[in-house]
Amino acid sequence: MKKKFVLICMTGMMVLGLCACGDKKTGQEQTSQTETETADTALSEEDTDGEPPTETETEKVSDRPDYVGFQDLDIEKYVTLADYKNLKVSAVKPAVDDTAIESYINSSLLVGNITGRAVREGDVADIDFVGKKDGEAFEGGSGSGYKLGIGTGSFIPGFEDGLVGVMPGETVDLNLTFPENYTQNPDLAGQEVVFTVTVNSIQGSAEYATVTEAEMKEMGLAYQTKEEVWEAGKKAVEERAAETFAANSQNAIVQKLVEESEIQSMPDYLVEEEAQNYNHYMNSLAQSMYGIGLEDFVAGAYGMTMEQYNEQLDEMCTEVVRQYLVMEAAARAEGIEITDELIHEQADGEAAEYGYASGSELIDEVGYATYRMSIVQEKVIGRLLEIIDVEEETTQAAE
Repeated sequence: MKKKFVLICMTGMMVLGLCACGDKKTGQEQTSQTETETADTALSEEDTDGEPPTETETEKVSDRPDYVGFQDLDIEKYVTLADYKNLKVSAVKPAVDDTAIESYINSSLLVGNITGRAVREGDVADIDFVGKKDGEAFEGGSGSGYKLGIGTGSFIPGFEDGLVGVMPGETVDLNLTFPENYTQNPDLAGQEVVFTVTVNSIQGSAEYATVTEAEMKEMGLAYQTKEEVWEAGKKAVEERAAETFAANSQNAIVQKLVEESEIQSMPDYLVEEEAQNYNHYMNSLAQSMYGIGLEDFVAGAYGMTMEQYNEQLDEMCTEVVRQYLVMEAAARAEGIEITDELIHEQADGEAAEYGYASGSELIDEVGYATYRMSIVQEKVIGRLLEIIDVEEETTQAAE
């Protein structure tokens, strides 16, 4: 599935997030995952049989005879740039203290896979399973990498008890009977079935305050002493705090620059272009993932009418263009030149990562203006970070 480049660029700028589409392995994945999970949940019962609807062909704003792109605007007619070299900017840096370190250790480092003993009551087992009735696999009866709490009653009676005593790597057949009042699939109520289950591993975890070296060894951790795990946790928390401060600094600089710059006028056609680019991508996403059109996607994923959607989209794209204009003005003030050659070279380098056959295909789907501005913003923020000293605001690290 193609990663959602245009959504990251646009919505990332809306919340003044990392620019040039952000960290390709953090912000991007987070946005993609959130959007996909929302749509998957809302649209899981949609009928996607048949041929996907085709997008209505409309003239691109950029193809109009009187179109002027950001790179060709007389930018001083639109923006009065703030005194960016003297901006007073502060950003939050999470505290690195004992509480934060211990919390990180408990949630991230003292977690491992137990393979040297059998499953016990209270364990969380990683399992693969296939359920069969009369020798045939039945719908909803299979899973892979499922995390099952033994003793939670999550599965039908006898399933979890049947795994107690099984070693990781072993496979067992569980001869079970569905309850007479089983409502999730009435066809299975009272029926005899066989579940073939493989225990992949046992999910182990511990608390730093009480963990023993034997427990760390049992979970297959790399740390042999509590001192080692503490140093590893401290290093990780320090690195995360630094990364968070760097991201917050970028956000704060952009936010302050946009706030203190004055927009003289807003080129409405550029707002329209951003909305067109966004809708083109969203329509493509809806068709490729669900086989439905944009209107059905909006109704299912967001629970709103197209009128409501377009109203919010116009507000969003207006703010995006506001930021674009300020970034363009800053780029020119700093003598940053974004050539067509540079744009296509970068697109060629990123195309495969985002699931496109070529840089031209990536630019065509995202929209030239959107893609170009992602590069502009990346270059401008890099330059501003060299110019502006960002003051640290310390706060408690989130668990």
